[in-house]
Amino acid sequence: MNIPELHLPTENKEFIKNPYEKMGEFRESTPVFWDEINDLFFFTRYHDVRSIQSTKSFGTTFNHIDGFEESIGNQQIPITSTAYKRSDQFGSYENFWKSEEFSLLNLEGQLHKELRGLVAKAFLPRSVQQLVPFMEQKSEELFNGLQGSEFDMLKDYAQPYSVSIIGKLLGVPESDHLEFLDWSHKIVKMYDFEVTEENANKAEEAAKQFIEYTQDLLNKRRQNPEDDMITRLSQVSEDNNYLTDDQIICTVILLLNAGHEATVNTLGNGLHALLTLGKSFEEIKNEADEINDVVEELIRFDSPLQFFQRYALEDIEIGGHDIKKGSKVAILLGSANRDPRAFEEPDTINFKREMKDHSSWGGGIHFCIGTHLAKLELGVSFNHILEKEFKLIEEPSRTGAFGIRGFKNLLVSV
Repeated sequence: MNIPELHLPTENKEFIKNPYEKMGEFRESTPVFWDEINDLFFFTRYHDVRSIQSTKSFGTTFNHIDGFEESIGNQQIPITSTAYKRSDQFGSYENFWKSEEFSLLNLEGQLHKELRGLVAKAFLPRSVQQLVPFMEQKSEELFNGLQGSEFDMLKDYAQPYSVSIIGKLLGVPESDHLEFLDWSHKIVKMYDFEVTEENANKAEEAAKQFIEYTQDLLNKRRQNPEDDMITRLSQVSEDNNYLTDDQIICTVILLLNAGHEATVNTLGNGLHALLTLGKSFEEIKNEADEINDVVEELIRFDSPLQFFQRYALEDIEIGGHDIKKGSKVAILLGSANRDPRAFEEPDTINFKREMKDHSSWGGGIHFCIGTHLAKLELGVSFNHILEKEFKLIEEPSRTGAFGIRGFKNLLVSV
């Protein structure tokens, strides 16, 4: 069968506002389509997306396979040397790519296995669980300061709440949290389909500052260890193998960018969904058996991350179509999470939904390493949110990005 050619209109404001209708049309017409403008095969359906997430036939890079580029011959599919490089235009951005070099999202094979194993040893469930009282305190402190006023849910609550938790985990002084936020906002703009030169320059400078800061903090922790993750990352070992400084720095940057941005946008997307659901928060609390049901359903309904890119590491049939080795593919998480083949009435919010295995946490070797932290963090927040009475001041605008889905702001009163 021929793979149809379609275009995902990520430059269209109406699509960014509500991508699910168009993705639904594409999903029902074909499990995979070729988008020449974005230079990708897009997979639309839940089963195929989950298969790509879990199989070793697809990877975020091919650098771990000797002779891979030579083996694909004269295919017409362009191949780049780095999994997340958007175009040759940004290939010279040394600091940004240095910050990505040892990101777990970009690694495969033995290096990924060894690095993830060491990071997991430092990312102890005990250390994460111990943060819950701090989460409770910080959330209450922020909401108490906003009581009775109009405020931006993202800027005034979600961002300081999220960055304070990841900062506490890592061991970053509170006085430096605003710098962390600024660097994160600038760097993640490199992860979408369209990247302007201005944003790329800002990301490059932010990466440079982030690397220098983390190296300095790492040096201090080696001299004076503390009970934080940067200290543990510097000490953890397996068979006398330790993480290098570059590996630690990339891990710290990943934990901030992936954890913080996803949490903030889940809180924003989730609260907006709750406020436009047509139910009181008391009804929602009675409907959900536990707060994790709320968290999982809101992430499924409006995922903070809409796509991931992969490479086909071998010739493979998926979705009823042959995908050639070396092909670049994108899995549409938001489309998969609304697939009626997997979820009953997927365009509605149902906190009693039995099927909770959505695609937003990833899968296989790239299953989100911070899932436990994120669920605790979001659970505390939504517990506090559902105890209050919120009012939406005005309908918010989206940031304009497709990949990392969120609002510019979310003006509410409580």
